[in-house]
This record gives sequence, structure tokens and C-alpha cells, in this order.
Amino acid sequence: MSEPVGARVPTAASRRLVVLLADGLRADTARDYMGYLQALNEAGRAQWRSLRSELPSLSRPLYATVINGETPLTHGILGNGQAGQRLARHLFHSLDAHEVPAAVAAYHWFYELLAGEVFDPLRHRDAVPPGCGIAAARWYWEDDYPDSHLLADAEALRRAHLPLEGPSLLFIHPMGPDLAGHLHGGESTQYSMSARKLDMLLAQLLPRWHAAGFDLLLTSDHGMHADRMHGGPLPVEREVPLVWAPHDGAADLPLPERQTEVAGWILERLGLGGRDGRAHREDPAA
Repeated sequence: MSEPVGARVPTAASRRLVVLLADGLRADTARDYMGYLQALNEAGRAQWRSLRSELPSLSRPLYATVINGETPLTHGILGNGQAGQRLARHLFHSLDAHEVPAAVAAYHWFYELLAGEVFDPLRHRDAVPPGCGIAAARWYWEDDYPDSHLLADAEALRRAHLPLEGPSLLFIHPMGPDLAGHLHGGESTQYSMSARKLDMLLAQLLPRWHAAGFDLLLTSDHGMHADRMHGGPLPVEREVPLVWAPHDGAADLPLPERQTEVAGWILERLGLGGRDGRAHREDPAA
């Protein structure tokens, strides 16, 4: 779906949202190396905060927390090895119930949390789990899949599958910082460069999203230690960025105080509920 010249840009009330979950991005690294987003902040067009991740500060449990609104101890996804386990409820159920379309470009573990089956790259590359309100998806399964390619995938999904008006969600999950951290550590040049590269990609994409009436929420699942790992309670493993950059520049909006509030906050922006991240329809297949 192309965006014709002169097409009416949705109003702020339409609550069109891009959520970018940058895997493994520490709060201090984002603050120190993402100059474009900091320029928006200095101009009063973005708001910067940080969140402390839940524990254990591991990827699959925190993916579940971000879209479910519950701690790992509550939703039961406690480690990265729980392949194919389905979340009983998550924000995409609410999207489906209210016929709000979403497009998702994310790592295949998200597919497994939504679909409840082990990802098969030869079958599920573009598979859409039923009952999730997802209009289109693109899943990747190699950790070194470039962030530049994934963001291009996401933009293609947005243009082809999300309507020009009304609330909708574009959910993007790049892996660059996490991969650099695991290979080189959270204090390495390679790790900081991954944040710089993501920032440069956003400098290309965010103006397009803003022109189409989309607001941006950027955050992460966990941080990264210098020892090339995460999972524990240290601040470098738990403190993640929370950046709000709305298309209209009205950045003084209350943001989530805890990672468990992110899902409810997203639903509130889409006009689908309050701040309780757990207020989602139960999955009838669970």
C-alpha cells in the first residue's frame, strides 16, 4: 500500500504506534551514543526515561513480559530454552478483539510465544499466528540478521499492510546490540557501534513514520554486562532505555514506571484499555 501525495495524515487521536524493542540495549549506551534521538530530546520533541527490567534479565522471559504485562515468575516463561511455549494472554489478543491491525518484524521467539509451536524457518517465515490481530509478519531466526534489513522489512510491512487511518501497531525487534554484546561485551566498541548504527537507521525512518502519523516508543528487554552476558540483577544488565518520540512533538506524556506496565501503556495509546498491562483477553487456545 503506497502513501499517495496529499493523503490525509491521521490525527493524534488515531494513536498510530511504532514500538521498537532493541534487544540487549543498555540505558547508558543508548543515552551516550544515539545522537539523533538525543537531538529530538534536546529539542523537546522526545522524552527519555529508563526502566529496570524484570528478573531473570533474559530475552525470552522479558519478551513475554513486554507483551504480556506480567513478571516472569507470573507468566511462567523463565528461561531462553522454553521453545514453543505459548503465552496465555498478551496485548495482541486485545488488538484482535478490537480489530486493530498490527504488523510485526521480530525474532522467531516472538512467533513461538504467540503461536505456541516451535518455529520452522521453511514454513513460518511470514506466518501469522491466528487470533492475534496481526495483519502481516516477518520473522528472522539468525542472530546476525542485520538491523538495517529488519527495519526495511518492517517499513515494507507498514506500507503494504497497515491502513492509512485509524489506530494500528508496528512492532519491531532488532537484535544488533544483543549480538554485539554477546560477542564483544557491553563495554566494547562494537557494542556502542551497534547503538550508533541503530540511531542512524532511525534518522532515516522516524521522519517517515512521523509524516504518516506514527509515534515511536523505543525500549529494550535487558542490558548487557562487560562479560558478554546478562540475566542477573546488576544495573548494567537491567537498566534499559525508554524513549517516547510522538509525531506531533507533544512529548510530555506519562510513561511506564515498570516494564510490566509497557503492554498496558501500549494498549492505552491505541485506545484499548487502561494502564494495567495484564488486562488482555485470554487466549481460547491456551
